[in-house]
Amino acid sequence: MSDLPAKVVQILRVGHKGDGETADGMFVPYTLAGEEVAISTSEDGSYAVEVVKPSPDRVKPTCRHFGTCGACQLQHMAPTVYLDWKREQIIIALAQRGLEDIEVAPTTAIAPGTRRRATLSARRIPDRVVIGFQERGGHFINDMQECPVLHPQLLALVPKLKVALEPELPERGQAELALTLTDTGIDAAFGIPGAKLDREQRARFAIFADRLRFARLTVNEELVHQSSPPLMKWGRGQVALPPASFLQATCEAETVMQAHITADVGKARKVADLFSGCGAFTLPLAEAHGVAAFDSEEGAIAALAQALRGMQGIKPATAERRDLFRRPLLKHELDTFDAVVIDPPRAGARAQVEQLAKSKVARIAAVSCNPATFARDARILVDGGYRLRVVRPIDQFLWSAHVELTAFFERD
Repeated sequence: MSDLPAKVVQILRVGHKGDGETADGMFVPYTLAGEEVAISTSEDGSYAVEVVKPSPDRVKPTCRHFGTCGACQLQHMAPTVYLDWKREQIIIALAQRGLEDIEVAPTTAIAPGTRRRATLSARRIPDRVVIGFQERGGHFINDMQECPVLHPQLLALVPKLKVALEPELPERGQAELALTLTDTGIDAAFGIPGAKLDREQRARFAIFADRLRFARLTVNEELVHQSSPPLMKWGRGQVALPPASFLQATCEAETVMQAHITADVGKARKVADLFSGCGAFTLPLAEAHGVAAFDSEEGAIAALAQALRGMQGIKPATAERRDLFRRPLLKHELDTFDAVVIDPPRAGARAQVEQLAKSKVARIAAVSCNPATFARDARILVDGGYRLRVVRPIDQFLWSAHVELTAFFERD
């Protein structure tokens, strides 16, 4: 196989997935706007990239794995340019829906070493176990030696897990290790193909979970060890998390979102918290507002309801299991609330937003991790008579192309 002649191209912009884009629509990873790069294409379709003329905005990546590990795309971008790029992705998404001249605040930066949940891949190879994130564009696992994104407590587990899991992983297949740092310790959920979970293996798992001081370990959705319930404290409330619970990626970003939502609901007497999860927003709000929380996850709603029952001196608060994609709150139900908090998954919440657009709800506090679906839903609300007052980017997913945001809508 011989390489074809190199072609020098100009990078015009960085696209929404974090790759540089050329005039003919080619996307080149790890490049910046204004750079000239030489691309050598091989007969098998793969290509190599060499930066011929670097951008003044290019900086030395923080991590030795950058460029191989698929978790980060933008460590080579200067910090101020990087934060501006995240803000720009929201402006572009809104403009594509005809929403222009919207106030988009500067991006709130979140510090490295604060990510409290991650799912790592693990595989047994002939001489050892490799653990890390998958390599970009492939199925190989980047064997993690460092990670400036993960919380130090999670990172410190990696070498210990490599040793502990060596006798437990199958010869073939890939395991997934979900790790969450809670207020009472690590909540670990392992998916291990072919695990027998007989008495002997369960005992081995329990022993190393105790040695690593896990609060809880589940393997293939079976509980094998729990030294204490994994708890999270929000406001005056404390929730016992069910296994595989959704949690914001960093505590710092969550605190920023809670402050935004508290400001946005204002003095509303009654608030609906849609897609509430385990109650990161519900519990603080219940101290000053009547709250009704809704989510489709049975375990999350049960945990939230129990936490609300244990709180003293709060306003009336309820938690109800409801699939808001199939059974959104209807106009007449929404009209009983003064404000709504809505934090849907990446797909957005079109069916629910269509009902909100018909409602009399005065204030909407929105959270989103996808500018494209947020802009689609925002268009529906604006067409229904709401004014989008402000959008606030938050850099929760450090050095990735993902953008978190909060937004405030008010009925015009």
